Amino acid sequence: MLTERQQAIFDFILQFRNRNGCSPSIPEIQRQFDIRSPNGVVGHLHALEAKGYIRRGERGSRQIDLVGHNAASIAEVPLYGSIAAGFPETAETPRAETFLGLDETTLGFRPKNGCFALRVRGDSMKDAGIFDGDMVVVEPTPSPRENQIVAALIDGECTLKRLVRVNGKWFLKAENAAYPALHPRSDLVIQGAVRTVIRRMQ
Repeated sequence: MLTERQQAIFDFILQFRNRNGCSPSIPEIQRQFDIRSPNGVVGHLHALEAKGYIRRGERGSRQIDLVGHNAASIAEVPLYGSIAAGFPETAETPRAETFLGLDETTLGFRPKNGCFALRVRGDSMKDAGIFDGDMVVVEPTPSPRENQIVAALIDGECTLKRLVRVNGKWFLKAENAAYPALHPRSDLVIQGAVRTVIRRMQ
């Protein structure tokens, strides 16, 4: 299992390779993470190699290769900022902050094109096991099902809630008794269903 810093460096290597067609150099990793010494970067790379995530060549500053099973099973998912798990907030134009390299075995599914991740803010979904500070991986779906937890736009504002239908009418339900159900005045657009929750332990 990777430490938080090792995971961040591995994600950066994956993202850099996808965008540039080659691995980052040690000085580029050093600048990205504000690591004082090149030896500090080398230490993290040795740890990634020992854990089977990368293989380092003996020559060249960019000789960092992804090890076979990791290269095949890592999905790159854009992180589009945060979503309110509380009262809905005005939706902003989505822009990827970064890309997350996520192991498909850990995710439990192979992400489709269009999958994205969001940070959770608020506690309205705590009884469903989704807490403030978690990340959720969302999969777009043309036909959302009742009782799925979804990222949704309700009357132009975004929120994370459970999708419920009563008497043929769809609405959003919190998993925390302190929050009311949300009934759309006009529009309810489902952006996708939550497939995985990611939590970093402190």
